[in-house]
Amino acid sequence: MKRTLMVLVAALSLGLGLGRVAFAAEPAPDCSEKQKALDDAKGAQKDASKPADLSSCKDMKGKDKTACEKPLKDQAKEAKKAAGDKVTGAKKDLDCCKNPKKKGCAA
Repeated sequence: MKRTLMVLVAALSLGLGLGRVAFAAEPAPDCSEKQKALDDAKGAQKDASKPADLSSCKDMKGKDKTACEKPLKDQAKEAKKAAGDKVTGAKKDLDCCKNPKKKGCAA
């Protein structure tokens, strides 16, 4: 009898505890804007990863051609890096939206 009463009390308290946890769960935040920003950033990164347009330098030769291509290549390299940084930031924003308690997220 005592054992049955103990099992009943334990089951009842466990059931109430789980019920409280289920009611305390917050609804998932709407992160569709941040997801769209991430998708846009990935598209921009894909566009930036294409090789630089060097058609304006194709009729030149030697040092002139090199001098013409260098700034174009440097500019493309910087654009690729900036697009990568933008993707990283958008991904972090999305992760923080989905889980605000994650390390590195503003609470």
